[in-house]
Amino acid sequence: MPGKIQITVARSAGFCPGVKNAIDKVLELAKDRQRTIYTLGPLIHNKQVIETLKEKNILSVKSSDEIKEKGAILVIRAHGIPPEEEARIRALDLEVVDATCPLVKHVQENIRDHARKGYSTIIVGDRDHAEVIGLMGYAEGRCFVVDGPEEIRKLPRLEKANIVAQTTQEGDVFLEAAEAARGICGELSVSNTICNPTRQRQKETVEFSSKSDLVIVVGGKNSANTARLFQICARLAKSAVHIEKEDELRPELFEGVSSVFITAGASTPSWMIEKVLEKARALAESRENRLLEPLSFAWKLFITGSLYTAVAASALTYVCMKLEGAPVSGALLLMAGLFAFSLHSANRAGERGTAAPDRARKLLFIKHKTASARISAVCGAAAIFLSAALGWKVFLTAAFFWAAGMIYPLKLPRGLDKFGAFPASKDIVTALGWAFICAYAPALWHGGALNKSTHLAVLFAFLLVFARSVLFGISHAHSDMIVGNENFYKAAGPRVTYLTLFSIFVLLSGILLLLKESGWRPQLSSELLTGLIYYLGLIILFFSGRIPERITAETLIDTQFILLALLARLK
Repeated sequence: MPGKIQITVARSAGFCPGVKNAIDKVLELAKDRQRTIYTLGPLIHNKQVIETLKEKNILSVKSSDEIKEKGAILVIRAHGIPPEEEARIRALDLEVVDATCPLVKHVQENIRDHARKGYSTIIVGDRDHAEVIGLMGYAEGRCFVVDGPEEIRKLPRLEKANIVAQTTQEGDVFLEAAEAARGICGELSVSNTICNPTRQRQKETVEFSSKSDLVIVVGGKNSANTARLFQICARLAKSAVHIEKEDELRPELFEGVSSVFITAGASTPSWMIEKVLEKARALAESRENRLLEPLSFAWKLFITGSLYTAVAASALTYVCMKLEGAPVSGALLLMAGLFAFSLHSANRAGERGTAAPDRARKLLFIKHKTASARISAVCGAAAIFLSAALGWKVFLTAAFFWAAGMIYPLKLPRGLDKFGAFPASKDIVTALGWAFICAYAPALWHGGALNKSTHLAVLFAFLLVFARSVLFGISHAHSDMIVGNENFYKAAGPRVTYLTLFSIFVLLSGILLLLKESGWRPQLSSELLTGLIYYLGLIILFFSGRIPERITAETLIDTQFILLALLARLK
């Protein structure tokens, strides 16, 4: 049997800060405004992300002349533009939003400051790249673009020159070009403007490529920084491939391979890298053990198909019944599972385009997306039908939360979309819906809706599900999915998010301690307190930055409900 293949993913891979900033800006504009949003050129060099943005009415134009709407929104992308072009578009009847990367702006200012002092500018980069075209505009007409030291030697004698780098330039190429420039310049100012994310990515690439049998570079074929990464890898590794999507990988690439390194350009989202990792693992596993691939696929289907979420919702309902002292009802457990399955699968289907679908996602939401929508609706209707047997109050409230959850991912008409733009709205809606179905509905059915234990159980469920949703949001943001302020993590930032999660842990512990000290089911409270250690462990894992890929992260997050149900069963 062949040896196990070691697969390493670059820690620096994924969107760079400039790209994240630009995407966040257009997403917030899309949430707050009803107008079409235009970007001056593709926002980033990644076809899959551009297609996703199109679905959100964010369109790319080559020139402002293509925009016929008065008062339309035009976004300057992360690469920046020449100052003359910016002045021209700001004079038009457009709302101009500047999403230029702050690090690119630093280079623009560097060039302008030196140009005003009489320096000529030498840019080491790709003369046709959008960033370089923008930088040239700040040089006051005294600018030379070179791709390396060989072209430097062809330049005329310069008395005063400032040499800068395109922010994604290869470090060694810039240093060699700067050394060559000393020979043609009377006075030379060397401004190494390669951005830190690029430096880190290149350093890691050099380190791992040199000791890997196969390097997989993920990113758009039209991305300059991805192309440079591939050039580095091709020089250092035994074998290197540049791909845009995971389906470009072939089994023969892994023949005779014992170590694989996966890296990506600055415009490649982490979810695409995860798909490549998933495919690479599948190909490696099929070579090592043909039984592992179908088992792995079955589990992914269980997770991406929202079936595990349904089990988790039923598990939380069981815990809440125990906390409230209500008898365990199979109908209520089934209702909760159907309710969660319906909403989660509907919302997940709405996420298509934010993550490249693997075979499980394709099976569920691409090839049979109409059937998927029908199944989701049928399961939701079944949950509402079951709620009707529990009384009209349960029925009306369950119908309201289900309808709100189904409508939420849709783009609503102007005036009806305000709640969707509210920070953390998705997390709040999810937590309220689950808290009702898992905790309040059993109490209404049992006749204990006014009991203190019911109020505490509802609060317990709300906090736990809100924390679950926030952790999901962290995972999505970490995967560079296209999410906005409806995600608590994106709205609040890392510091407030983790402080909130830890505070929720303290509150949940306090609720259980209160129940225990009051003499209400003390043994159950003690068992559930033990289970909260798992939740604390999740917070620590995410806070430490060791956030797993999405399938693993979702499995770990929803497992907390299964664990609590088992502890409640064993009390």
